[in-house]
Amino acid sequence: MKKFSYALQKILDLRNFELDQAKAELGKVNALIAEQNRILQDIANNRHIVMTETDSSLHDVYYLSSVQNYFTLLDNQKEQCLYELSKLEMEADEKREVVRKAMQKVKALEKNRERKMDAWKLENAHEAEIVLDDIVSSHAKK
Repeated sequence: MKKFSYALQKILDLRNFELDQAKAELGKVNALIAEQNRILQDIANNRHIVMTETDSSLHDVYYLSSVQNYFTLLDNQKEQCLYELSKLEMEADEKREVVRKAMQKVKALEKNRERKMDAWKLENAHEAEIVLDDIVSSHAKK
């Protein structure tokens, strides 16, 4: 009985490699998105800490001015983070589309491989049946 071989196996392997690469790239972008979200959370935490520690009864103009400047800095950092986050989200959407298309290509080749394997199994079963019939026929003639 001959071993099953799929003529498009190298292409399937290449498509699987491309899929793995696309998933890795998407993972990198998702990690960058998580980092930007962490930075945004840190900014919010810093703003909250300063707001809770600032005594409203203080009337020191220099202190209040420095707090206001710090809030402006935090707002600028937040805006920059949100800008980067929006760019990363668009990039992630593109990467997701690449992964989806790569998955479709792999799935199509895998279905084709399964159909070919099923046909190969049927053919081998039919050949085995013919051989067994021949053996039974030859033993019956003796």
